[in-house]
Formats: sequence, C-alpha cells, structure tokens
Amino acid sequence: METRIAENIRAYRKQRGLTQEQLAEVLGVSVGAVYKWESRSSLPELRLIMEMADFFDVSVDALLGYRMKDNQLNATVERLRQASRRRDYDALSEAEKAIMKYPHSFDAVFSAANLYYTFGAGTRKRPWLRRAIELLNNARLLVSQCTDSRISESWICGMIAEMHEMLGETDKALELLKAYNPGAIFNDRIGIMLLSHGGDPEEANDYLEDGLLREISRLMQLGIGYAMLFDVKNDNASGMEMMRWIIPTLEGLKKTNEPDFIVKMIVVFRVFLAVFQFKSGDQKGAEESLRTAKRLAVAFDAAPNYAANQVKYVRESETTNAHDLLGETAMDAVMYVLRDKDPELRKLWAEVCGKDE
Repeated sequence: METRIAENIRAYRKQRGLTQEQLAEVLGVSVGAVYKWESRSSLPELRLIMEMADFFDVSVDALLGYRMKDNQLNATVERLRQASRRRDYDALSEAEKAIMKYPHSFDAVFSAANLYYTFGAGTRKRPWLRRAIELLNNARLLVSQCTDSRISESWICGMIAEMHEMLGETDKALELLKAYNPGAIFNDRIGIMLLSHGGDPEEANDYLEDGLLREISRLMQLGIGYAMLFDVKNDNASGMEMMRWIIPTLEGLKKTNEPDFIVKMIVVFRVFLAVFQFKSGDQKGAEESLRTAKRLAVAFDAAPNYAANQVKYVRESETTNAHDLLGETAMDAVMYVLRDKDPELRKLWAEVCGKDE
C-alpha cells in the first residue's frame, strides 16, 4: 500500500510557512525526525500522524494521501489488465488478492493468470511460469463464464503450451497444442516446435503445409472483405493499393505458369482493381485490368484446376482441393463482383469481352 505522507507533510508544512525546525518544535520531536519523514527514510508514529493531521486541520486520510481503491470485481480486473500493459510487477500481489477474493470468477482468475503469463514470458522466471500454468488451468474450468469471443479453452491451452515450452517441457506443450487445435489454429506453432526440438520433419511438414493452405485461403477471404469495405466507403486509393499488393503476392505463390485456383482469385482481384480505377476516373486503367481479368478467366475456365498442390511449397502428393463461393467458373466470379456495380462499368466489361472475341 503506497501513501504520499512524506510529500504531504512537506506540502502542509510549507502552506503554514513553517521550517522543519519549527514543525519539530510544535510536535516535540527532533529536526532529524521531520527530515526523515519528508525524505521517506522513516514514518512517524500513529500518535504523531494524528497530531499533525489535527495541527494542519486535515483528516488522517488526507495527510496519508491514501485513497480507498474500488475493489469491486470489474475495477479489480481492469487494474490487473492495465498492470499487464504497464509491466507493473508489483501488481502480482494484487492479483493474488483478487484470486482469494473472487476464486470462482473467470475474469478475476484469467486476468491474474494473464499477468503471470505476461511477466513470466518476459522474464523467464520459472516460479511465475509455473503459477501462470496453474492459474490458466483454473481459468479453463471457468471458461463457460467468459464473454469475450476471442478467448476459448483452446486459446488458453495455447497459452499454457507456451509456458510449458519455456520451461523446457516440449512434450507437454505439443500434447496440448495437438489436442486443442480447432480449425488448425496452432499448426504453425506445432510445426515450428517439432523442428526446433528434433521432431519428425515430415510430421512438421504436414502441419506447416496445412497451415500454409489455410492462411492463403484466409488471405484471399480478407482481400475480398477489404475490397468490399473500400468499395462501400468509396476509398478507392486504399482499394487500388491493396489490390496492387495482393495480386503479385498471389502470383508469387504459383508453382507453375498453368492456370489454377490462384489464377481464379487473381481474376477476382483484377476486377476489383478495375472497380476502384473506374470510380477514380481512370477508365483506361479499368479497361486494361478488365482485359487482363478476361484473359486469365478464359484460360482458367478452359481447364479448371483446384488442386492445392499447385501452390509453392505444397508437396505433389497433397490431395487437398481448394474451393470458393464465387461461382463455378472464373467468368461467374467476375459477374459476382460486378453484379451491383455501375452500369457503365458492366458495359465496359461487355465491350472488353466483345473486343477480345
């Protein structure tokens, strides 16, 4: 518990225009005692604190500089969260008090656990890592109370696994990550951990490969989402910038020059690029983007290939296939993007198709 009694004695003394010698005389103590109080070297006895409060016409609380904290659950949890961000190691004592006071509250237990998790990861102090594991396991039992959709039992298990790895307990970490891996969210971590600790390279390859394909799929979905967002917001500059980033990124993932499902997605992003160019007044650029999209779409539709092993770094034995909700063909995907766009842009697309025929 921190007080500001040293600062307050000095401030109230100066308000009265007193020297340290004069205050010492009033209280019947030595000048050295007053000096030590104001320099935080020592604290006055309770009797003297009460006498000073009476002399300065303030309450004892005011002299101490003590303010009652809000110890309700929500306020306590918020202080622990703030302490985690500030790296306030002294807050660990408050975390322990919170657990004692609210042992059956997910928010209290998880916030305390997260404090040990954060500080343990930063300092590698083994007692803190152990305490983080203990509290995170307690939080798992209470996770049904959690109202934050970003936190799940699997996510907590991922945190526990990280603590085990830092303690050198790789087997326990891998066991947890493999057992609680919905949607393959830990594939990258499992692959890295296997390779870092002498695991089977082929098993690591399986996890990394599956993770890569899932992340490519997410990248494509995010790209479409942002394209739609920038379109709705009429933020054409950001839209063009993103399309000019994502198109070469996808092109760099192609294993061969043959048309494949990546080409179909490039067609989609080329059309979105045309949308942003058209809305920005660059009709020539929009026409060029649509012409490129048309050429790629025709090439893909002539020999559709959804095999995932067309992606770089994916083994030839890989049998997973890609899929999307944009239509059966690449030309269908174009119309999916253009279905509610400016009639003049759709007319330009029709003209591009007519010119190329």
